[in-house]
Amino acid sequence: MNVGSSQELSSYEKPVEKAIFSPILDDTVKLEIIIPVNLILSNYTDYPVIYLFDRQNGINYDYSLHSIDYLTSISAIPRSIIVGISLNNSVRGKWTNPNISGGKADDFITFLIDEFYPVLKEDYPVSSFNLMIGHSRTAIFSSYALSRNFDFFNGAIASSTADFDFGDKYQKLQFEEFLDTIATAPNDYYLYFSTGEKRYGDTHEPRVDIFNAYLLDQDLPANFHWKYYKENVGHFVIPGLTVNRALSEIFTNYRDVLWNCFKIVNDSTYADNVPWEKYLEQYRLVSENMGYPLRPDMLFFNSIASSYQNDYNNHFGDNKFKYALIVLLEAIKTYPNNYDLSSWIGEIYMTQGDSKNGMMYLDKTIELINNDESLSKQEKENVVKEVTQNIQEKK
Repeated sequence: MNVGSSQELSSYEKPVEKAIFSPILDDTVKLEIIIPVNLILSNYTDYPVIYLFDRQNGINYDYSLHSIDYLTSISAIPRSIIVGISLNNSVRGKWTNPNISGGKADDFITFLIDEFYPVLKEDYPVSSFNLMIGHSRTAIFSSYALSRNFDFFNGAIASSTADFDFGDKYQKLQFEEFLDTIATAPNDYYLYFSTGEKRYGDTHEPRVDIFNAYLLDQDLPANFHWKYYKENVGHFVIPGLTVNRALSEIFTNYRDVLWNCFKIVNDSTYADNVPWEKYLEQYRLVSENMGYPLRPDMLFFNSIASSYQNDYNNHFGDNKFKYALIVLLEAIKTYPNNYDLSSWIGEIYMTQGDSKNGMMYLDKTIELINNDESLSKQEKENVVKEVTQNIQEKK
């Protein structure tokens, strides 16, 4: 039974349900699209796409969805576009088994890449980074799809599976071709997989052990990242122990870039300016590894502006507000409809004695609040009152 998301997410909007007819599958695919909160308030253009399978399994799906939300909320992973896909019993086996073996997995991959993704890209600001999360049959599909179409997919989190499960020789040959080819590819690939134990009902354990041994025996490309999680639990417990950790590890570089930027802030060598090229170089380096252009986001702008304004190490003296303002004025180019940024800028102008610009941003903030359809009338009145008080106090 599909119960959907039982609780509201903190970093994401409510799901938008879709039913899309696929000519190649000659069937309808049921899915939901979940976008980051306040996506419409920015012109940020490079959100990763996470394909979360088995939406029909409400409990596991809901847990994985909230794991993504939690990690996003604490800035452990970037905000993403989430695509939740239902695969009920009538199609789950067929659509996850390769065409050569009598299934429609290759057709399902074609649906995702050629039929669905162009529509998604038309409607939402997605990047070229595509990550799949599956369990059991959809985990087998995810790792197969990664090896089959690595020009589109960047990674898979596959709970309770092996790439060539059930002794499928075709999938094994496909995976070997994948490993032979990606060494010259420009970006990195990720395969994080897991199993429970057979004694607790996870019959995939022997095959996953074989797959793990196979990988350990290979001279793997440097741009192929993998990890095997094995837990003394059952088949339906393993996704909850895999998804959170795998996501956190796959996006380690995302967290590193911000910490590297903090180091730049704290280096007194740069105390006489805002070193944009140093910051952007960090993002360029991470972009090369991740395979899509990662740019400074709201987390970066808030964190770096706060570091300058609060001047934790007393590096900037009288320039701390000036440097914070420089960062925030860059931020509002990316997030022109964000009233928190506008309000913050207004407060700093007032602190610096620039009432003209301070009031201009106060008026802009009030306009943005009143145009925000996500706020009720009472919420708008309360926020306007708070913003007005904060800026007036800076006079």
